Amino acid sequence: MITRFAEKDRYNAVAAGLHWLIASLLFAEIYVGWTFGDMERGAARDLWFDWHKTVGITILVISVARLGWRIANPPPPLPARTPPWERVAAGLSHFGFYVILIGLPLTGWTAVSTGRAALTSDVMSLINGLSWPLIPGLPRTLHEPMEGVHELLVKVTYALIILHVVAALKHQFMDKGRMAGRMWPFPRR
Repeated sequence: MITRFAEKDRYNAVAAGLHWLIASLLFAEIYVGWTFGDMERGAARDLWFDWHKTVGITILVISVARLGWRIANPPPPLPARTPPWERVAAGLSHFGFYVILIGLPLTGWTAVSTGRAALTSDVMSLINGLSWPLIPGLPRTLHEPMEGVHELLVKVTYALIILHVVAALKHQFMDKGRMAGRMWPFPRR
């Protein structure tokens, strides 16, 4: 029996737009992080670090908005024939991405809030003279652990991105089923 692919089987335009915006920012953030991470201390590195903080805070704000949107507008149901292991993997992957997209900026923000900048200011510098408040009252002893957690979450991010891209390609080119058509720009099946 052939059934028509309904709009309810596809992520809505807001969810798809937020998905691709966050994905673009995440890849930009990875590039910025790799770039400034290998630089010697100085003005150029400080500028790249300001970009890193700016993109990170932007990802945090948009990810919280996306999570709110997802709660208010549940995602489309998985196709009925989706195997149980894929349902579990999809749920864990989505949960993992929210942990990363909110946890990475929070651990970075916490690390900056307990680092050298917190000794002389109550804000962190962003690009173009913008600033963001530091988290008040945190002990400096949190600085190194938060840097370590931040770096660990970066590695988890790489694994999740690879898993997500491989799964999307599998659904698009191997399964060729409805799962691939749930997200723009993939065509409806």
